[in-house]
Amino acid sequence: MSTLRTLVLAVLAAAALSGCVVEERSYAAPPPRCRGAAWVDGHYGPRGAWHPGHWRCPGVVEVVEVD
Repeated sequence: MSTLRTLVLAVLAAAALSGCVVEERSYAAPPPRCRGAAWVDGHYGPRGAWHPGHWRCPGVVEVVEVD
């Protein structure tokens, strides 16, 4: 019986101490060399795709490829 208790205790201790630690870090690329650049936070596009945060320059036309 003591072997079973030891085994159960070891499994519970391992489960309790094996938590995953995730640190969220924000990272913004350096701003581009255009005047008036603005940071756009991450967002979902019109078709539901995730777009991570990025810089946008005023007056620059962005090309969107359609599948």
